[in-house]
Amino acid sequence: MLKKIIIGLVLIVIVLGGLSFTPQLSHLRNFALWGKHTIYDYKTHPTRLVASGGSPQYWPLDSNYNKGVIPDSLMTIIDSNNTHAFLVIQNGKLIYEKYWDGYDAKTISGSFSAAKSIISLLIGIALDEGKIKSLDEPVGNYVPHFKTSGLEKVRIKDLLTMSSGTNYKEFDAGYFSLNATAYYGDDEQLLIDKLKYQEPSGTTWQYRSADTQVLGFVVEKAFGDNISHLVSERFLKPMGAEADALWLLDGDKKHEKAFCCFNGVARDYARFGQLVLNNGKWGNKQIVSENYVQAATTPATYLKDTYENNNPVDFYGYQYWIFNHKGFKVAAQNGLFGQYVYVIKDKNAVVVRLGESKVIKPIHHSQPENFSYVDAALSVLK
Repeated sequence: MLKKIIIGLVLIVIVLGGLSFTPQLSHLRNFALWGKHTIYDYKTHPTRLVASGGSPQYWPLDSNYNKGVIPDSLMTIIDSNNTHAFLVIQNGKLIYEKYWDGYDAKTISGSFSAAKSIISLLIGIALDEGKIKSLDEPVGNYVPHFKTSGLEKVRIKDLLTMSSGTNYKEFDAGYFSLNATAYYGDDEQLLIDKLKYQEPSGTTWQYRSADTQVLGFVVEKAFGDNISHLVSERFLKPMGAEADALWLLDGDKKHEKAFCCFNGVARDYARFGQLVLNNGKWGNKQIVSENYVQAATTPATYLKDTYENNNPVDFYGYQYWIFNHKGFKVAAQNGLFGQYVYVIKDKNAVVVRLGESKVIKPIHHSQPENFSYVDAALSVLK
């Protein structure tokens, strides 16, 4: 009897192991290999180089560089939230810079969803250059699956504003969820093919990482190139990035995980903020049109917020978060565990915070730590 049980268990293990090599269950195998998601996943997951070009434009130091003192009450919050990097740039100059836990200016760190804003900027360039005709264009013109399954009316704009109306559930943590397929699967196409109509698009806001992954496919089709190479050529090289970056790929190295997974150094994250602060311009080069940047950082108020009584959306644009704090409008790139790039136009400032803070109940879609980090920045800004 014992021998039969052992043989049965061995057969089960063999069958399950074999099934894990099928596209539908590859995410289970990869989860076992890669482990739980962290900002260090670039060390274990497949990646593609995002080349800096080797011609860095180092941030000039402000005359008050690191002379400002963040109040102890705010520094306690920064410390307790396991912050690794905190940078403040004003008028194009570094005014404050601090690292913790062995991090420094050369340490790469994962972005999680802060990368969504980079995908948005690529859509802006595609629009500027006529590679896509309009944000009202049907997604099906670029992604064949969206010509079927009731998704024919979904526009590029609906993806940008998280209003696609698909069945993707962001907070489903199940082993067989679309979430698991997206992050751990071997082919992002499989995720796209599982998306189905759930509600009319362009009506209600619901956070869906799959919307950004579909945008990634639109970008690939429009440019005929992969996302890593595009980000290198369109952003890192012209903006004088200080270090090469990495972008996580799906298990078979077919597609970038567009909804997350840019990995760079803190000073280079700041460049994306400075680009938005400059209305899409870097030096004498208009990288993204001013009109697109302004639209991207303006709330899509025509949408209803499904999380808060169907109120008008006043906190989200084209893959950018927007909030007001102490009279300042802040546009932000947000990533899981507290990866932030803040743009404070009224102060001509950019703030970067990277780390590993815990996810807690948000205040109107913002983690409470956001307000503390902005306060800390304001304390050293002129």
